[in-house]
Amino acid sequence: MKRVQFLTVQELKANSIIQTNVDEKILNQCIVEFQDLELSQILGKATYKRLVNVLISGATISGYTYAEDDVLLLEHIKPVMIYGSLLYSLSPLQQKVSNKGIQNITDANAQMGDADKLRNNYNSKLEGYKKLLMEYMETDDNPETVPPQNIDTSFAFTGISIPDNQYNEAEAYRDAAYKTGYYRRVIY
Repeated sequence: MKRVQFLTVQELKANSIIQTNVDEKILNQCIVEFQDLELSQILGKATYKRLVNVLISGATISGYTYAEDDVLLLEHIKPVMIYGSLLYSLSPLQQKVSNKGIQNITDANAQMGDADKLRNNYNSKLEGYKKLLMEYMETDDNPETVPPQNIDTSFAFTGISIPDNQYNEAEAYRDAAYKTGYYRRVIY
């Protein structure tokens, strides 16, 4: 299969805080990594392969017009790709590997925790756009664009993880009471 990118380095630089002098080789690698590792899982293999074929057709066939559904889906994919690529590029842009080892590339004005704040910010935006993409895929008219059921977007977006099991209030009260040594029967 021919290598197709859903996002170019120029689009990433134009739609983010990445400066124009940042090494395009690193950004290009991060775009490919996110697309291969995460986007293909979000879209599902069938939809992913179909969109790759659509993009190849658009690039190779002169006068090719994209279907309206594909254009809308690609518009929802762009922000997911932008924030996912930014998230994947944070570590490679902060460190340089040479024959002398790994060197941290930091500015004198950079403070400890700035990268973590940026990572958390990008992660929450990525999860939000991922959730919007999945909602769009569930509600569009195309039956082929149904997202996989095992994609979880609740943890990073809300900051907490709530399991899907039922909550039994009486059992939770009893368990808490036994731990504290105080148990009083509550009538519901």
